[in-house]
Amino acid sequence: MIPRIIHQTWKDQDVPERFLEAQRSWREVHPEWEYRFWTDEDLETLVRERAPELMLLYERYPEAIQRVDAARYVILREFGGAYIDLDVQCLRPLDPLLEAEVVLARTTPFGVSNQFMLSVEQHSLFQYAVDSLPRAFAKWGRVWPRHVRVLTTAGPLFMTGRLKEHGTQEGMRILTLDEHGHGDPEMAYVGHLRGNTWAAWDTHVINFFHDNWKWFAVGVAITAVLLGSLL
Repeated sequence: MIPRIIHQTWKDQDVPERFLEAQRSWREVHPEWEYRFWTDEDLETLVRERAPELMLLYERYPEAIQRVDAARYVILREFGGAYIDLDVQCLRPLDPLLEAEVVLARTTPFGVSNQFMLSVEQHSLFQYAVDSLPRAFAKWGRVWPRHVRVLTTAGPLFMTGRLKEHGTQEGMRILTLDEHGHGDPEMAYVGHLRGNTWAAWDTHVINFFHDNWKWFAVGVAITAVLLGSLL
């Protein structure tokens, strides 16, 4: 079974006020679970002691979020439990999920998230993810825009690719969008706050187009009709 451990991270002990209610929700709903909070300093120590093969890469990452993303895979490989970002709020207990070996969640617009993951310790998926980090950085870590580099070198697109390569197997459960808080609230285990604490201007632009694509599509259609009537 997945151990009853909740892991969360922040750069230091001073968690922003906007995340405190979501952070409390995990401890209130799971009073008998162990709660482990990791600072950036803790994560560096973890990687040095438990994944020394990653240390050179860990120090080379240009973005702090890449180090945090990489370290969360080490956490689940080494200890198991549930890794949860601070901008994710608990809506109901996770105990029904514990009989699985790995739990990942579908996200939008596609793939799986790395902000809410559960695993037994030493599962082959997270061993594979940790082993694949250098290869992903070599492929995606230089040429692409910052937002793409973050997602593909260690973020959710990295995890989506590793799941595809590793393959799903018995004991692995992929939560639906509804269960992941992107649909029917009656089915949701979690809710989502506005996070993107690592975001720069390119991320905000991409999110703007993602959130408003329907209006852009309508605008393009109307423009095409108007131009067609004038020609």
